Amino acid sequence: MVLLLIGFNGYAQKKRLQQFEEIVSKAVQKSYPASVRMWSFDVKLDQRTGNQFSGVVVTADGYILTAAHTTVPGKHYKVFFPDGKECIAIGLGRIDNPTTPGMPDVGMMKITDKGVWPFAEMGYSHSLVAGQTCISIAYPESLDQKLPTLRLGRIAEVKNQYGFIRSTCKMEPGDSGGPLFDYHGRVIGLHSAIDVGEDQNFEIPIDLYRNYWTALQQQTTYLDFPKQKDSIGEDPLAKTLQKESKQQKLHPKFDVQADKLSCVAITSTVQVAQQQILATLFNQKDENGAKRQLLVTKLSMLGDNPKLIAYPNGKLSLVAKDRENDLALLAISNSAELPGGLNLWEVERADKKMGKLIYIEKESGKLVPGAYGGEIFTLPKNSSRPYLGAMLKFNSKPALFSLINPESPAGKAGIKVGDELLAFNGVAVEKANDFAPALLKYWPEDEIVLTWKSDGTTFTKPLVLAKVKMGVSNHPAEQIKGGKSERRDRFEKVFAHDADVKAADCGSPVFDLKGRFIGLNIARFSRTTALALPTEVILQFIKSVK
Repeated sequence: MVLLLIGFNGYAQKKRLQQFEEIVSKAVQKSYPASVRMWSFDVKLDQRTGNQFSGVVVTADGYILTAAHTTVPGKHYKVFFPDGKECIAIGLGRIDNPTTPGMPDVGMMKITDKGVWPFAEMGYSHSLVAGQTCISIAYPESLDQKLPTLRLGRIAEVKNQYGFIRSTCKMEPGDSGGPLFDYHGRVIGLHSAIDVGEDQNFEIPIDLYRNYWTALQQQTTYLDFPKQKDSIGEDPLAKTLQKESKQQKLHPKFDVQADKLSCVAITSTVQVAQQQILATLFNQKDENGAKRQLLVTKLSMLGDNPKLIAYPNGKLSLVAKDRENDLALLAISNSAELPGGLNLWEVERADKKMGKLIYIEKESGKLVPGAYGGEIFTLPKNSSRPYLGAMLKFNSKPALFSLINPESPAGKAGIKVGDELLAFNGVAVEKANDFAPALLKYWPEDEIVLTWKSDGTTFTKPLVLAKVKMGVSNHPAEQIKGGKSERRDRFEKVFAHDADVKAADCGSPVFDLKGRFIGLNIARFSRTTALALPTEVILQFIKSVK
């Protein structure tokens, strides 16, 4: 009887999770098309003039809601829809009280191009319920992608002491002005500010836009709330929200422990110190049907003499590396079999759609919920760029050095301004513009060979490329618990999600609600985003190794 009850409870729990996922997916389908990416734009020169931010279109004729700190009345903005449509908008009213900086942060824009535009329904903030599910669809600037990412959370405070909604949908720069939706797909708030805690995300209540709708249509900066007010009206779904807030399908309990372990912890020596990283365990059959076990983890965090923390008898040997995808393949070399693991012959591809619920498995089978953030995309090199410390005069032929950092690899090699670059790794350099693309194919700590002419003398020397020094910021978005992954870019295929993945959790597996393996965590990218390599990349890596 006890076993039967446990089985029934497990089935009911899965059913509620599926229902919850369907609710979120329907809300995303309604709200996604109207979530826009924007930046200030000089219409005469046809060029971008400012940083990226987000917004949401709320009428078919193109009224856009955003944050006041992103917009200036009368200024033009380029607007990008998820379906690829582009248009121009003009800044209208904004409410920005100098006595309360950053509050209330209400701003409006209007598309000037003719057309019928995708739009989202405006909801109400006065009917919100604490603990209610909410959805963010916005464009974090650090990712610099044409499509937005999704973050799933809850209303932590309906109205805090400053008049903002506080949600657990994580935000960062670029998300400002982006929409917060309820689980019916209605706009309930606009992203305004954050604090250090990842649950400290502050939203402008949608009722402020309703209250000052007419006044905001004027190209004016209001230093206080406008005298002209509109009726907010009553939320027709207010009673429904109260009733639904008590339904279990909107508060499903997520498993906290995996039935079958597929994630293990590894320790290795990195620059003398011990460093821990996670890995995903796979079971593979050889030609004779015998099973062997393999581990896949993050290459750039794997050092010398790797060991399994929980299984000291399982000795590890490095089998293969995939530098492009930052992957390492390890074999358990002494026939010690670990419990669990993913059977490679059973791994099937699963659909990945924005809003789908996911699980991250961490050490000892701990499960962490999250939401799939969007389409698979490519990330170019940024923080992983190699640093030479030298610049060439634009399009010069022959290629002449125009700037040298004396403390850089180039400076320490003795290269000076005005020297002529002759060859890179033995290949002649015809003109300056050919050099940068060739250099970008390399990584920090790679060795290259340069040949150059200085004062009539030719030199050929090896240089070890350095890492790009990234600026340090005190912005709350940079104060991430556990920090960002050092290697977090230059991936051909990767997807984003919002689950709690620390830098040391990379190498752990990602599953959908049906328990299907959909990827492997490869980087903590930013405050809002963890990155995972999709299933096909992992399988291809394993299959490529004989």
